[in-house]
Amino acid sequence: MAERLIHAPLLRAEDLPWFNTEGPLELDDLEGKIAILDFWTYCCINCIHIIPTLKRVEALFPDELVVIGVHSPKFPGERETDNLEKAIQRYEIEHPIVHDVEFSIWNHYAVNAWPTLIFISPDGYILGQLPGEPDPTLLEESLRHLVKDMNKTGLITGGAAELVLPMPKPHTGALSFPGKVAYSEADREFAIADSNHNQIVTTDRQGNVTRRIGSGKIGKQDGTFAEAAFFRPQGLCYVDGVIWVADTENHLLRKIDLKNETVETAAGTGVQGGFLQGAGAALETALSSPWDVAYKDGWLYIANAGTHQIGVYYIQEKQLAQFAGTGQEALVDGPRLAAAFAQPSGLSVNGDKLYLADSETSAIRSIRLDDIGLTATYVGTGLFDFGDKDGRGKEAVLQHPLGVHHADGAVFIADSYNHKIKVLDLATQEVLTVDASADIVCDDATCTRLWEPAGVLCLGKTLYVSDTNNHRILKIDLDTEKTEIFLQ
Repeated sequence: MAERLIHAPLLRAEDLPWFNTEGPLELDDLEGKIAILDFWTYCCINCIHIIPTLKRVEALFPDELVVIGVHSPKFPGERETDNLEKAIQRYEIEHPIVHDVEFSIWNHYAVNAWPTLIFISPDGYILGQLPGEPDPTLLEESLRHLVKDMNKTGLITGGAAELVLPMPKPHTGALSFPGKVAYSEADREFAIADSNHNQIVTTDRQGNVTRRIGSGKIGKQDGTFAEAAFFRPQGLCYVDGVIWVADTENHLLRKIDLKNETVETAAGTGVQGGFLQGAGAALETALSSPWDVAYKDGWLYIANAGTHQIGVYYIQEKQLAQFAGTGQEALVDGPRLAAAFAQPSGLSVNGDKLYLADSETSAIRSIRLDDIGLTATYVGTGLFDFGDKDGRGKEAVLQHPLGVHHADGAVFIADSYNHKIKVLDLATQEVLTVDASADIVCDDATCTRLWEPAGVLCLGKTLYVSDTNNHRILKIDLDTEKTEIFLQ
């Protein structure tokens, strides 16, 4: 083996932050085990997609195989160790992770794409490199054969589980990593995607919980509110007694009927799909990490983040179609079917336009709701252009925004990795930071500054913000610039 293969470079990561293990690991610690180095960054939808695949193979080979996550951050916000720790908790990642802040391990292994898997033999040789998302079934089958072959050689001595520390206890408050927040004027209620509790929560206008929808167990089950199951839902909209849910990690669109107290699947197959093309029966068309939904006139627009597209669900016809985006990950304006997006994650409809947060390009964009569907970009210039700067139009710079809400000629933006709410004045194209979101003034001593807000909602002169990493919803009065905790 040593004559045919290249020996894996040392990690040399003793001075880097490590998670889910007692201390820094080196190749010597991996001896006797098959190792997979997973080069990832927590913003990346493709990296998120392979987390369940890695969990499955870890469960299949708990003693023979160890996964080491090598977090090589794209955005400045991802360089912060505390932010990464929250992402690890949010995605419930159990294997050891090293924070490769300066890309040292990335460079040692000549990696050039997120995600990339590198396979290392029990005696320290590189067996292969796989950029992009692997086919889950093929990966499992390949590893079965590899483990069998390696066992025959006597190279596998086991002990992989001994490298991993038990997961910390999950957050136990009212909310856990909440996603979007929505409001129904007709029902006079809020709806919140309580993502890591795998539930949808409704509240009255004072923040009192009126319902918890879903058992809390991870699953796809339809039925009563107590029977139904979700998997990290992120986006929702609330219209006349119905809550539409982007059930993100189930790759489904769900319908909550509040009158009948039932949950049913409206679109998707429950399996991650490829590019949306044309139209088809909604329950036979696969979605890919739907991140948000927005409603207008019997049509439901879906941010299909996993394929960098916008889908549309025709409610009466029960059909699902491609609405915008070729599937290319890029920033390209023009007619909607020729436009390109990059992980659209937030939607808001007003009048004849759909506004969206295009997170990987740190852009705010719109699509006209007509046959041509002209796409325009207000803020953002490309996949690797990001920062924190107010200004007019393209002078302004955001960092991985996840949420938008149109209100009174403006678009409020959850500028997630800058931990702020910003506002785009559509008349002047000026982008400004909402000062009260950056410098919190609150009578409650526990009221700290925002931490990766995933959603924002404007009602009159009040903002409701999903303060995701702080597990709460904040209420910001734009007149007094004072904040209070709405729900936590």
